[in-house]
Amino acid sequence: MQAVPTHEALIASLHRLFVLEIADGRRVEVRLAAAPAGIAMDATYVSYSATFELPMGVWLPQDTYRITAPDGMSWDLLATPTQPSADGRANLTAVMHYQRSRDAV
Repeated sequence: MQAVPTHEALIASLHRLFVLEIADGRRVEVRLAAAPAGIAMDATYVSYSATFELPMGVWLPQDTYRITAPDGMSWDLLATPTQPSADGRANLTAVMHYQRSRDAV
């Protein structure tokens, strides 16, 4: 398990289904709706986010969820409710913000 998904991997998986596991073990299929670049605090950091669209009628609170990609990779990510989709589906967004390695700067 990697610490966080790469931005490139998220972009490659846009609009695909992921599995979100809730603390009680239930699993929900969610769609990766967006993976925009973010604004890092300075050039030594990387920032981007992943917005997951939940099924109609499902709402989940801010929490740490195990999120599994279509290729089987998984991450434990803090996700927060964000603006619903145009059709009213709830969304959860995880923000990745971390320091680049020294050799990548």
